[in-house]
Amino acid sequence: MRKLALVLTLMPLAACSTFGWDGAGGSTTQEQQARGIKDVAALSQQYETQSFFRGVRRRMDGRNNAFGRDLMAMQDFFDRHVWNYDANDPYINYPSNTTKFEHVGRFGLTMASSLPLVDEITNR
Repeated sequence: MRKLALVLTLMPLAACSTFGWDGAGGSTTQEQQARGIKDVAALSQQYETQSFFRGVRRRMDGRNNAFGRDLMAMQDFFDRHVWNYDANDPYINYPSNTTKFEHVGRFGLTMASSLPLVDEITNR
């Protein structure tokens, strides 16, 4: 029974060894390299490099965006408590098919038509 327990304990270690898997050793054959297959060491190094620089980018983004996040938090505070506006309110921000150009055009037309000179010309 002890031998069976020892064998069952050592079997996963033997299954994880690199001598049984093709391409999992230290190098690959010329044919595998020609097909673009990389060995485990190269893939591991590439993954470690990418994860390192991904962490660097995340940390830099956090430092660079802290000021902007603080400004947005102040704006959200004033919007909610002074102007009684909530960006997540579906009754205020309903979906619209108008483009930004159309919004700017409507605003410009409204502002231009309210000028005294335009009002005088249109009412003559």
